[in-house]
Amino acid sequence: MTDKKYWLTGGFFTMMHRGVDFVLGFIGFMLLVRVFSPEEFGIWVLLITIVAIIDMARNGFIQNGMIKFLVGKEKAIQAKIQTASVWLNTALTLILVFLLWILAGPLEKLLNANGLADLIKIHSLILPVLILHTHNMVLMQAKYDFQAYFWAGISKSLPFFLVILFGYFLDIKLSLIELAWYQNLAFLLATIMSVYQVRNYLKIRLKAQKYWLKRIFHFGKYVFGTNLVSMLTNSLDKFLLGALLSPVQVAMANTAGRVLNMIEIPVNSIASISYPKAAEAHDKKQSKMVGEIYEKTLGMMLSLTIPFWLFCMLFAHYIVLLIAGEAYLDAVPFLRIMSFMALIKPFDRQSGVFLDAIGKPFFNMIMVFGTFVYGAIFSYLFIQWFGLMGAAYGLILALFTTSIIKFIILNKFVDIRIGQCWIKAFENYPIMIETLKDKVKNKS
Repeated sequence: MTDKKYWLTGGFFTMMHRGVDFVLGFIGFMLLVRVFSPEEFGIWVLLITIVAIIDMARNGFIQNGMIKFLVGKEKAIQAKIQTASVWLNTALTLILVFLLWILAGPLEKLLNANGLADLIKIHSLILPVLILHTHNMVLMQAKYDFQAYFWAGISKSLPFFLVILFGYFLDIKLSLIELAWYQNLAFLLATIMSVYQVRNYLKIRLKAQKYWLKRIFHFGKYVFGTNLVSMLTNSLDKFLLGALLSPVQVAMANTAGRVLNMIEIPVNSIASISYPKAAEAHDKKQSKMVGEIYEKTLGMMLSLTIPFWLFCMLFAHYIVLLIAGEAYLDAVPFLRIMSFMALIKPFDRQSGVFLDAIGKPFFNMIMVFGTFVYGAIFSYLFIQWFGLMGAAYGLILALFTTSIIKFIILNKFVDIRIGQCWIKAFENYPIMIETLKDKVKNKS
């Protein structure tokens, strides 16, 4: 695959996957807030937050290491790497299932969320099945098969969305328990789909080699820690609001969070396709190329997130009113403050991704852990002083601090021109406008 085709194809299908997931999740959110009370919806938000943390952390444990080691290897070696990845994934999953059953009750009490424990236990039952889904999704990225990645990815979100949609329009009142079981069913269907998609790539042996177990484990432990703490940091507002206030405030914060998830589409999509290229350039000792990829991809992110930030600042009131209704208007100022994530997150995300790509995941993990620690302190204090708004102040301050430090560390290993990132961002706008004009002309 040529470099140009890689970026176009990979970017299109990865962005489509993120985009479809976001749209389905967003519309599903708009329906659920109109079905459940703010307190019930807040409890559901806490569950899906825990689900997302587990998924992200487990995915990180094998993703970057598996991709890094698979690229360019012979089929026999790839089979050994895949086998080691599955065994490690299985071990981690069993530990997670055990922890969820032990901690479900205490979490319910801590977060003031009646019924959360049963929801957590229901989700834990599908985790062993998701071992294969996680492995297969990573394998598709390693093989640059982004089209398969798209179809396998949306097969996880589409069935569950249809359940919510039909339930809403047929006026079927689903309980949170029933919704959790339907979510498990959707995950099962997604796993079956992913197995079909990678049937030509999937090479798993019964016995794993200690050599690859150690290599993937020692690489993945840092990414696992990074992803776990990163997700905990992103969820601090929800957990602290639940513990210090109530699930109602959790629902308010999630309303703004759903809007902010839009920036995750370009940020995560571009990060997904830039990591393999950056890792490959680093393996070939092309340090200058790594820096150029960083500048190019960060510029791509900023050119998409800057307009989003301006839009949220100007129209926050109407956004919240449209997606959630008058009952959630307390989320308007929260959304305006949190929209600054659109300017900060691209720097934080790419600096972390490139630290992993150049084989420095330890630094990334330490910085993410730092964000969690002082983010928790900031958010705890600010929530005590300012209530709901305090959660926004704490997270923005923590992420801004970490972004600066991460960039300084990365710049010690890779020569990056920060000005070029902004220049490339604004250079993209004429190209976007010209492309849009061409499409309009072709249609007319």
